[in-house]
Amino acid sequence: MTRIVRADHGITVGTPPPHPERTALLEARGAVLTWDVLTGEPSLVVHDPVAADWLWEVVGLDAADAILGAAAEVDLVPGPLHERARTAAHLDWVGAWWPASPTAGIAGVNPALLRAERAVAVNAVEHLLDDEDATGRALRGIPPLDTAGCRLSVDDLARQVLALAEDYGVEQAAAVPTRADFALAAGGDPSTGVTVLSGVSETDWSTVPRGLLDATAPARWSVVREGGTSYLEVAVPSGPTPGPVPLARFGPVEVPLERGALGWYTGRAAVAPTVLLLPPDRRVLSVSVPGYTAAPEDSGRRAAIVAYARARMVLPSATLTEREAGLR
Repeated sequence: MTRIVRADHGITVGTPPPHPERTALLEARGAVLTWDVLTGEPSLVVHDPVAADWLWEVVGLDAADAILGAAAEVDLVPGPLHERARTAAHLDWVGAWWPASPTAGIAGVNPALLRAERAVAVNAVEHLLDDEDATGRALRGIPPLDTAGCRLSVDDLARQVLALAEDYGVEQAAAVPTRADFALAAGGDPSTGVTVLSGVSETDWSTVPRGLLDATAPARWSVVREGGTSYLEVAVPSGPTPGPVPLARFGPVEVPLERGALGWYTGRAAVAPTVLLLPPDRRVLSVSVPGYTAAPEDSGRRAAIVAYARARMVLPSATLTEREAGLR
């Protein structure tokens, strides 16, 4: 049985996850639902019992009556929309906390695939949410899925997103960011220079404070020839938490970064033409904050999340986004 605590600020059912990186959260109408990603334990806080009339769809009729009534404990039994609500929450967790780390063998997730899968998941529980435009908001800006480039079949998902976009009158984004976009973000002129080599590298979240970088998007680099000089251009998507400005390294080259108005850390450094001779295994861009060391308690917590992500990548019941990351 799960304990119910009633207070002036609301009704708390169960124990919330102990740390943010373990929390999958869905902000619903009149209540907040949470799941501990490591244990699977659900919890919730009802702050408006009248608005939370949908609760039975997630926790079952008997549990909803107990929670909204006067019971002191309850047996939480999954309702008809429990798994869909949990999936929507979990995909938000993936977007915020997926521990992409080359050294740990955790590939970054495909941002377009994540956003597409999340839009479909949000639509499935839209009537539970405190946002009438939740599906439309989730659909806006999703680039077309590269069905040929995905190792798993995403044709059905692509069709669902297209149908939803038509139903909600949302035009899908058409383009993936190019070097010109990165140059503009850095304040440069995208019309000059010739790109002779480029690539992407996953960022390692253990080398920077939590939330400093976008956990789902790779860092991008380009070697550009301009006016007889070679330059290394770097663009790293920032995360939700402000902090110290990181430093990029590509082989032996260090590139100081600055945070631009468009939410990217960008930088440019002159390099010797011999950078083109670096073997493929050294053409890796790393991003770190000099002197940063994860606190001991953070190390254990990170290890648990990394192990969880590694298991999800091969779990048949995991999301497409997670399983696709396992094949990258």
